[in-house]
Amino acid sequence: MIIRQTSLVSLLLGLFAVSLGNGVAGAVTPVKHPAYLHARSDLRKAELLLQQKDEPNVEQETKMAYQHIHQAIEELDKASAVDKKNLQENPNVDTSLQHLDRFRAVYKLLRSAEKDISYEEDTNTAIGWRNRAKVNIEQAKRNIESAASKDVIDDLQSEHY
Repeated sequence: MIIRQTSLVSLLLGLFAVSLGNGVAGAVTPVKHPAYLHARSDLRKAELLLQQKDEPNVEQETKMAYQHIHQAIEELDKASAVDKKNLQENPNVDTSLQHLDRFRAVYKLLRSAEKDISYEEDTNTAIGWRNRAKVNIEQAKRNIESAASKDVIDDLQSEHY
């Protein structure tokens, strides 16, 4: 009888300790990664802004920038899946922006996203995805620079300028 009571008490104490451990673990569960959320939102806005039509030679560059931005978003999505962070967001964008204003807006969004993901990452697996996202953002910035240059040249050479 004493053995049975001791076993029951030990079992109850063990269950109590486990339940306390789960409570502590739940308290330190990481929250959403706000920098990734903001970076993804900025990248998505930039991606949407680049869906507007432009001159053929400018559009070549914007399509390449769009592809790099899309790849950066995919890398952040992979990193967020490992971190168990929800990054689903489709922001509204100002589609009335034209030419250089649109390129300025996209470039600012890319710089902002680049800054947001430059913070130290605590998940080793996510570091690779984050770094690949950085490379894609940098390439997209170069494409936007080229597109803006071509757009200015087109405007200067236009009869309507």
